[in-house]
Amino acid sequence: MRLPQVQLYLADCVTKLPEIASESVDAVITDPPYLTDAPAVPIRGRGVAPRKTESVSVGVPWGYHLDWIDAVGRLKPKHWIVFCNYKMLGSIQSRIEQYAKTSCLFVWRKSNAPNMTRHVPRFDCEFILWARSKKATCMRMREFGSMVIEVPMLQAGCFATERILKKGSKKAAHPAQKPLAVVRPFIERLTDIGQVILDPFMGTATTGVACIQTGRNFVGIEIGREYFDIAQERIAEALEKAKEPQQMELEV
Repeated sequence: MRLPQVQLYLADCVTKLPEIASESVDAVITDPPYLTDAPAVPIRGRGVAPRKTESVSVGVPWGYHLDWIDAVGRLKPKHWIVFCNYKMLGSIQSRIEQYAKTSCLFVWRKSNAPNMTRHVPRFDCEFILWARSKKATCMRMREFGSMVIEVPMLQAGCFATERILKKGSKKAAHPAQKPLAVVRPFIERLTDIGQVILDPFMGTATTGVACIQTGRNFVGIEIGREYFDIAQERIAEALEKAKEPQQMELEV
């Protein structure tokens, strides 16, 4: 099997997407910046001054918007897979419905999600919206068996395996890195080998790595230099690994 074709762009996707030819991608699989509350979480208790824990959303530097959906819609992908939270779900679904019909809403349940510091339930679920065009085929989607996907979230620190860490530390290099196990099933069940998958919010290229592992071509766009550099390294490693001879199990 030939190596997949990969195109990576360090750019704002809203600026770059108009340069991509219409109908040149078969599916978009992406995790756009999330619409979240203010990053400062107050911690009540004794002390001489108010305390707070700073949490950073990956979308904070650029902000939440829906312009990218119109830019992707022009490309006419057959399938859309979009990760989102409950705050974004309605607006994202409404905008995508202008280009494709919603087929299913998956719930990604993260059984190992941490407890919250505020008086709210654990955020142990994210949503995955699947929409498709009239030209799309999806016979393998029945393999999911359920709209609930049980995949633990990635851990940092001494528990990190797949999670990318900042060099010289045990802190996560990207706050929203997805496990390969939650991305690969959509690639394998919605697309064929040799087709093109787009991720306009590439991050550390989890979707790109999954594409290489499954023989799909990949187009990735990332606005952040730090994440783009990590993505380049991961893609290069995945391509090198794809060159290695695959062992075959023979049944005698």
